[in-house]
Amino acid sequence: MPSEAAKPEREPSAGVPVDQGLSSLGLLMQLGGSLAAAGGALSILTIVFAMQGRDRDLLPLILVLGLCIVRSLVLRIAGTELLYGKYLDADGIAKNPLFGMRRYVVVALAQTAIIAFIALAKFDIPVQTVIGLVLALLAWPVALGVLLQTARFQRYRISIPVSEDKGFEGAAIVMTVLGLSGVLATGLVLFVTFDRDDHALTQGPGVLLMLAMIMLVIRSGLHLQAGLSGLRETSIDRSVELANRYANFGVISSFCTAGSLLLLAMTSSMGLANLSVVAALVWALVTWPLIIRRFFSDRQFADLLAGDNASAHRRAPDAGLTSLGWLLVGFATVLAMLLIPQLVSEARILGVSQQSELLSFAGPISDRSIWWNVGLTMLMLWTGIELLRMSRSHRIVGIVYGVVGTLVTLYVFWPAISAFRQASTWGYSVIAEPSLLLVLPTMTLQLVLPIATLLLVTRKITPTARARFRVKVAKPDAVDP
Repeated sequence: MPSEAAKPEREPSAGVPVDQGLSSLGLLMQLGGSLAAAGGALSILTIVFAMQGRDRDLLPLILVLGLCIVRSLVLRIAGTELLYGKYLDADGIAKNPLFGMRRYVVVALAQTAIIAFIALAKFDIPVQTVIGLVLALLAWPVALGVLLQTARFQRYRISIPVSEDKGFEGAAIVMTVLGLSGVLATGLVLFVTFDRDDHALTQGPGVLLMLAMIMLVIRSGLHLQAGLSGLRETSIDRSVELANRYANFGVISSFCTAGSLLLLAMTSSMGLANLSVVAALVWALVTWPLIIRRFFSDRQFADLLAGDNASAHRRAPDAGLTSLGWLLVGFATVLAMLLIPQLVSEARILGVSQQSELLSFAGPISDRSIWWNVGLTMLMLWTGIELLRMSRSHRIVGIVYGVVGTLVTLYVFWPAISAFRQASTWGYSVIAEPSLLLVLPTMTLQLVLPIATLLLVTRKITPTARARFRVKVAKPDAVDP
């Protein structure tokens, strides 16, 4: 009887790319880790300014948030290693490409245990509330840990193969979804601000703020254009060109926005706490363009370096749907992390007054029942898993989620959508209030995801080869007759 080591590895399932969409997972882990680290840094600065004179509780809170930042940075590093990691260590010994993900799981488990101990020993938080916090913190590392133990990912013990299309179509789907969410979010803020009858918007800092918001709308439009190009173009050159254009403009617009907000802070009563919001916002804005630029540049350079030996770009068998699956699973996990504490306990975590707002932005920001969001999150998670497996029923499940998810999201968020139209107090407050910045992108993304899923699972795909990067070929010398 042959040993387990002698058994051949299972081949990837039909309809699934050879890398199982791990390139897009690496992009999402980089983005999520960076945004979470920015949020943790913002929370530390906010608490430091808010808890002056209460030094007894300040150090434990900073320790808790510092552990959250470390965990977030480890998540980003794991995503980077998934995309660009070296599979040989300094001694030339083969290194597991998924080691970074395993390291993140271990760090997340340790961080959760330490935070639970601090919550019980230092803050005397009720056990029920701590249980909700622990379950929320364990949602993503447990999901990753379970996936890593499946045979689907155990085959990547030595190296992760590059997808048939270099992962470009999957990245294009992620860019399309995030770009459309950005267009809706920034467009809504710009509309509400223009709708205000405020003389301050026509003077000095108000004009700068309006210009910064217009730049963010243009940036989101370029983001969406680059994503759509990757879905419909057969030339890789055009997709890479548009992605780099978005990345360049994204970095410039981030710092222009920062400059406008700093000028606004200098000419108004905005304090140091709100300046930290500006710094965190710029951190969040500049992160994704840099991630996208490196991703496309790295794969373009690898092809140019290989020259004529480079493999032909073919459309991946899933047409990028596994990347959509990772996006759905990741976002469903984020929503679960925010919903679980509400289900377990209504008490405020760590005694921070803004925590209830940060938890509520996942859905029940109106009088709707939280169970609408629980059901929608479960449906989103199921759809993501079916897309990762590319099962026979993935199209049907995607259509169901697209229709039901759109209707339920509109029902849940309709009071909030109506409130934007009547928000005469918006304008500068949307920049100065962190909870408002959290509600808007989550609401738009939760609305865009089911619509994008419905369109992507029902589109007709032509499995044609895709052009490689253009290479000038010398014409043969003319032959005399």
